[in-house]
Amino acid sequence: MKKVILNKHIEQLHNTSSIKTDELQAFLDQFKVIGNVGINSNSIFYVLNLNTMKYEYVNDACYSFTGYSSEEFREKGMHILPLIMVEEDFELLTTNLFPKMNDFSKELDFEQRGKIVFEIYYKIKHKNSGIIMQMVEFSSYTKFDGKLPILSTGLCYESSQFINGVKGIVRLNEGRKQITLFEKKIIYKKEQLTKTENLITALLVEGFSRKEIADKLSVSLHTIHTHIKNIYKKTGVNKVSELIKKVS
Repeated sequence: MKKVILNKHIEQLHNTSSIKTDELQAFLDQFKVIGNVGINSNSIFYVLNLNTMKYEYVNDACYSFTGYSSEEFREKGMHILPLIMVEEDFELLTTNLFPKMNDFSKELDFEQRGKIVFEIYYKIKHKNSGIIMQMVEFSSYTKFDGKLPILSTGLCYESSQFINGVKGIVRLNEGRKQITLFEKKIIYKKEQLTKTENLITALLVEGFSRKEIADKLSVSLHTIHTHIKNIYKKTGVNKVSELIKKVS
């Protein structure tokens, strides 16, 4: 089922035209300079070839976020998406949200399409730790063959905005202004704790402190704070004592 969904997603993006090797290399050389300035360690930078559907470049931050190396990203291409994304988010994004966003973008004129930014919220699951993280991704079509996009670039990092589902925004860059053209959120019918949130809840009930939980799960204290904030929101409580009563 995942393969069928992924193939439909690829069809949405695929361009039959290819880019010349020297032109691609020149673009990558310039992009890598940008990707290594300041935010390389806490953000995923990528270049996606819309002809081969392969990642031409992904910085090393992808490993800390997903558990997959940049080499694995380049090898698997778009087929890595169902491996790193939470299943429900992957299905909502590829079958519902992104097709609407992409169809909307196709209605814009060529000049506008070269200025739009896709802003997408979804969750990923780390391959090794199993920790689920809310991500926000900003992507643009940055190279065109005629009027069809041939390269897409993107930036992904952890979002402080937890969404019980997926959310997409299409913005138009006009000078220093960004104009929102499209916005849609699709939520789950029922809000549930993730596997990691259930584990953290159990440890809180057992009396572990936030610092002890962070050490036990080998993650930052900030990550634990974020998980507990999400747990409180989902369970409708405001402190640990209320959470214990709720789940005991």
